[in-house]
Amino acid sequence: MWHDRDRLERTDFLGEVIKFGEYAGLLKLFELLARADYAAARAEDPDFIGFFCDDCQKVYCQACWQIGPPEFDEGFYDCTRGACPQGHEQIVDD
Repeated sequence: MWHDRDRLERTDFLGEVIKFGEYAGLLKLFELLARADYAAARAEDPDFIGFFCDDCQKVYCQACWQIGPPEFDEGFYDCTRGACPQGHEQIVDD
């Protein structure tokens, strides 16, 4: 069952994201976040680290991003794009 596995939780940016898995598999991402190495963490899991702008190399809160509407492909959710305060566009949720 999913509740028997370890997890990392991110809140307060486009809602809650929970990444489930075995402890060893989540440890690398956790350590990158603990060191505030957001560029490496975004490379590891872009969806979990959507608040980090690849171009600016900065973290922005949800209020700072200009979040676009959800995009759909053949009726299914595909992604949501946003632009940071400097105007750099990227996928913030996938």
